[in-house]
Amino acid sequence: MPAKQVQARPPTVLVVDDSPTLLLALLDHLSHHGFLVVLAHDAREGMMRAALAEPDLILLDIVMPGLDGFEACRRLKADADTRDVPVIFMTGLSDAKQIVSGFAVGGVDYITKPFQVEEVLARINTHIALRRANSELKQAYQSLARAQEDLVHHEKLAALGSLVAGIAHELNTPIGNSLMVASTFEAQTGDIREHFTKGENMRRSELVGYLDNACTTTEILMRNLQRAADLVTNFKQVAVDQTSTQRRTFLLSEVVSGNVLTLLPSIRRTPFEVVQSVPDELMMDSFPGPLGQVIANLVNNALMHAFDGRSEGKVELVAEYEKPDWIALHVRDNGNGISTGNQERIFDPFFTTKMGVGGSGLGLHIVHSIVSDILGGRITVRSEEGCGTCFTLSLPLEAPRH
Repeated sequence: MPAKQVQARPPTVLVVDDSPTLLLALLDHLSHHGFLVVLAHDAREGMMRAALAEPDLILLDIVMPGLDGFEACRRLKADADTRDVPVIFMTGLSDAKQIVSGFAVGGVDYITKPFQVEEVLARINTHIALRRANSELKQAYQSLARAQEDLVHHEKLAALGSLVAGIAHELNTPIGNSLMVASTFEAQTGDIREHFTKGENMRRSELVGYLDNACTTTEILMRNLQRAADLVTNFKQVAVDQTSTQRRTFLLSEVVSGNVLTLLPSIRRTPFEVVQSVPDELMMDSFPGPLGQVIANLVNNALMHAFDGRSEGKVELVAEYEKPDWIALHVRDNGNGISTGNQERIFDPFFTTKMGVGGSGLGLHIVHSIVSDILGGRITVRSEEGCGTCFTLSLPLEAPRH
């Protein structure tokens, strides 16, 4: 059995006028041309029917007993349910002041009585088409905004995964050293226990050697375990920052180093070097999570784009005081540089030179949005082909309070 096609509802036009003759004439003509017509004899009835019928357009007379068309339009535009419905005024007046007043209260057009049916139909079709186009554009914008939110969320999850991989790799060294030292000391302790169990004599030099080794082992264990504990503490803070937009006071050097740490697995798969130079005392009151996302995106962008065809390269993160209460954080590389044409579009959404091979085209757009909207700063790019690229973040030490 074939599926029934769902027919679209015909456009609804609400006609508000105190003339029964005009109402009947418009009902006849508009119905004949496929419109669903709702009639109202005065402004108050018109506002009530507008709330119930949800019209696509309203034809509204200006001069009516009681409430006039201007006041009715003003109230319709103040109501969230009807403010987007286009209103075309119908008037027997051709006074320019009346026309301006109609536009001022929210009307989109006007028709002078007596009018031609063809003119009425043309204006109605035009404004219904405009409203439909605006609605589709709004839906497309909302879909794009949701897609961008999903991509941002995906990037945060990817950054968190990179952080876990980075911390696991870094923990291997101190934990591996601790296990090796502990196992060696365990074997030496077993030898000493065996001497005591058998009642064998032990020379003083052997006991002193064992105690010295115990001190060395304890020192190595403490140093490596402290390193592991520091890494875990750093991991916890960076993880919290990356998954939230909480404001706090922090040392910029710690945020930079913590986020570079999360990128180490990616960096070590390349022949390139990432170094940092940030004053130890540089303190900020800002949003370390979004700032970390900016740092990660810029470093990843350099690793992905800057060194094509090269077997070596360097990315530097350098911070300095720019002016009172502001700092400049430079992320620069000595790679291939960016063409002048691409520099003009580099922060545009979905612009990428590597579409289809890992580039979404949103990374630098997100960076620009975070720097300007959340951190309250500016980002600029300076580049010359063959001589590298430098992104400069100009940031306030104290971010704006949103």
